[in-house]
Amino acid sequence: MDCTTFVARFTDYLDGVLSSADGREMAQHLEGCVSCLRYKNVVEHGRSVLLSLPVPELREDFNSRLEYRLLHVADEQILPDDVASRAPALAVLGIAVLLTVVAWSPLLLGGVPVVQLEPIVVDHAPSQMRTLGLSVQPSSSDRDVQPELDRTLWDDQRLYEYSQLKRRYQENSRTRQVGLATGR
Repeated sequence: MDCTTFVARFTDYLDGVLSSADGREMAQHLEGCVSCLRYKNVVEHGRSVLLSLPVPELREDFNSRLEYRLLHVADEQILPDDVASRAPALAVLGIAVLLTVVAWSPLLLGGVPVVQLEPIVVDHAPSQMRTLGLSVQPSSSDRDVQPELDRTLWDDQRLYEYSQLKRRYQENSRTRQVGLATGR
């Protein structure tokens, strides 16, 4: 006999409901196993402590409440044991749904946010040097292929004159707002 079998059948052994052969086998195991003998001593000591305590006074409705609870043990096993264990999971799920709704709300409402950027102002003409690839300065072969540009072709005045910036600043500053309802 091993210790797990002994512990599983120990209450039957104490109550005396085992057959005589099983009882002798349990007694032989107790003689050879120190841990099971200690288990038996702890259980018997606990039993003696419980018997030495005074009998508690019971309420009048104790028996009826006990019978009700015993009749509904099967009902309680069907219900989930710990509803509180679902609370953190539901809280995390709720926060995830809320964040999803907040993130998608501009698209769900059908509105596209209008962003107005400041105009880009150029202080000076772009440099005449062409940069390609990894070289920072033009090589001699680049100078042979591309002739020098006429400095007056795109000076500051002409660059400004033909750019979109001139038209933008000549007209009254009007901002076109798309998708916004106005009260006019």
